[in-house]
Amino acid sequence: MSWDARWKILSDVIVELYKRGGRVPQNVINDLRSAKVMIEVVKADRTRAESIARLEELLSNVESYVLSAARDMFGEEYIDNILRKLCELETEGFILEEPTRFRPGLPRGERWVRIQVSEITPLEFIEETASELNLKFRVEEDGYVLVYGAEEKLKAFVRKLSERTRALRESHSSI
Repeated sequence: MSWDARWKILSDVIVELYKRGGRVPQNVINDLRSAKVMIEVVKADRTRAESIARLEELLSNVESYVLSAARDMFGEEYIDNILRKLCELETEGFILEEPTRFRPGLPRGERWVRIQVSEITPLEFIEETASELNLKFRVEEDGYVLVYGAEEKLKAFVRKLSERTRALRESHSSI
């Protein structure tokens, strides 16, 4: 996922809240600033899992407050638009056009994505969807699943994944 783009979307929502006379707690602003710094740290060294985890935590804290405050001030349609943008970012993050490093065991030219197993994307769903589309997959030690195969089937896989993500986010936002 593009953390810069996610940060920008959240920052823009905060600006809109201020324009309408809303107030944002200082700890949320501090988390937004810290997230910007962590983005640069992660760009410098993507191998540090704790930096990525901290960045995700900061952005999630900001996102949860901002979406709640924006819903109260702007309504459901505005929130749906923001969630759509965030889901699109998440989907874009799944596809790696040019792999940055060699993946042992994959035939040359094979397209692939790595999906982190989470509540939104459980292992069972990933395996079931990959099998339905005749894609190959393997569970890796770092908590990710590598899904690979034909490009068109991989695109269909990502579409199904994004539909599920969007549906779950919408159901969580209506709570």
